Amino acid sequence: MIFKFGEIGMSLGTRVLGVEAREKLHNILINTNDIIILDFEGVTVLSNSFADECIAKLAKQVGFNKFKSRTTFRNFNPFIAKVIKNALNNRLAMN
Repeated sequence: MIFKFGEIGMSLGTRVLGVEAREKLHNILINTNDIIILDFEGVTVLSNSFADECIAKLAKQVGFNKFKSRTTFRNFNPFIAKVIKNALNNRLAMN
């Protein structure tokens, strides 16, 4: 299954949008066994807030190993990759 962040917007900057996306992704993860492709085609800006709220909290919620085994990323630029990596590292370091 492909989850297209570009359909949400070119600039993903708010926690509110992050919550909405996380809830959709969580439902997919718990209701299917599909691998989810997190596709960032068309996204030019990704904020730390969105990445934390959507991706990092989802990884913490379902467990990092499950998240890693059930998701893959594509069509992202180096800036977006760095934002996601930082959000994951910061969130997973919290107790």
